[in-house]
Amino acid sequence: MRNITLATVFCFLSAAPWPNASWGDSHQSNWLDGVPGPNSAETQAPKITLGAVEDVILAPSGIRFPARIDTGAEISSLDARDVAVRNNLAEFKLGSRYGGSRVQLPFVGWRYVRTSMGTEKRPVVEVSICLGPKLFRTQATLRDRSAMAYPFLIGRSALNGSFLVDTSRSRAAQPVCPVGSLASNHPAQSDKD
Repeated sequence: MRNITLATVFCFLSAAPWPNASWGDSHQSNWLDGVPGPNSAETQAPKITLGAVEDVILAPSGIRFPARIDTGAEISSLDARDVAVRNNLAEFKLGSRYGGSRVQLPFVGWRYVRTSMGTEKRPVVEVSICLGPKLFRTQATLRDRSAMAYPFLIGRSALNGSFLVDTSRSRAAQPVCPVGSLASNHPAQSDKD
């Protein structure tokens, strides 16, 4: 009896026609249609290099923060005081160094975060930020970061394959928000106290 290796099975399976959602319907597309190949323009898009510290702009308010880029943290964290969650909105106050503004952002849920002191339950919001030339939405926990060097910590989920981090650099990609992105018609709101 012949030995069948894993490589033989893989070759057989890769050559076999894979069915799509409607078996036998030949005019349906292949199950891999729409998935970019290794040489497609989508996978070859240049990544933006970030330093260990970058400036970010909170959209639509236009408030600029220094942020620590932390690939060890899964989710981002934003400095927030007097946090209240009501009607799917988290309302909080920014630190006085950043104008002490009251900000409202869409509330996503609660998350338990491990810290050096144990585990904390924190509110999670959706925030729009400009980081380098990109404007995008990401999730961030809210926490009083007044004792920290940086009011904003950018976690790896925000980096999402679009960025490279060079820890030997700092402020390598200045934020440039697209025209109109700082308009007041965004779901997040900011009011000065």
